Amino acid sequence: MTYSTNCCDDQLIIDMRKEHQFLYRGINHELYKKTRGILVPKSRDPFEFTFQLDGSFFFDGSATLGPSVQNAVLRHELRQEGFPTAGISTTPFFERAQFYATGGRTHSKGYVVRIDRERLAGFGVREYVVADWVPYPSVPEDEEVIIVAADCGPLPSGILVEVIEVFAK
Repeated sequence: MTYSTNCCDDQLIIDMRKEHQFLYRGINHELYKKTRGILVPKSRDPFEFTFQLDGSFFFDGSATLGPSVQNAVLRHELRQEGFPTAGISTTPFFERAQFYATGGRTHSKGYVVRIDRERLAGFGVREYVVADWVPYPSVPEDEEVIIVAADCGPLPSGILVEVIEVFAK
């Protein structure tokens, strides 16, 4: 277990990357072409969030008052609404990434990017294992890991191992 600091504040996080060496990101064909294969987050804002008292979260103790990484992780994955953050969702399971790459078979083909977790720290990329931050993940079988670049922008190509073209089954 190693400790590292967040790209956007001084909060310590626990790096739990030892169980699975690789992470996978599924990308549909259209998005892959649009981004030229670059893993770009939906937002470049700091990886933090402040919840409002608007009913968008549960009072289960998982959210904090004020801006925090804890809230960003919770909001990023909450009900799979696609909230824009600097985080990029990944899974340690190729099959789950393939499902997302083909949109559950709504796209005929897509791409799965294999990411080497052992390279993340060297490029300043932080990872957040959702189940360590959120008591009830939206899709527990994904074992989602959110990764965030040091500058909260696109992920560096140096963490990528390969890109695999996949087809809907």
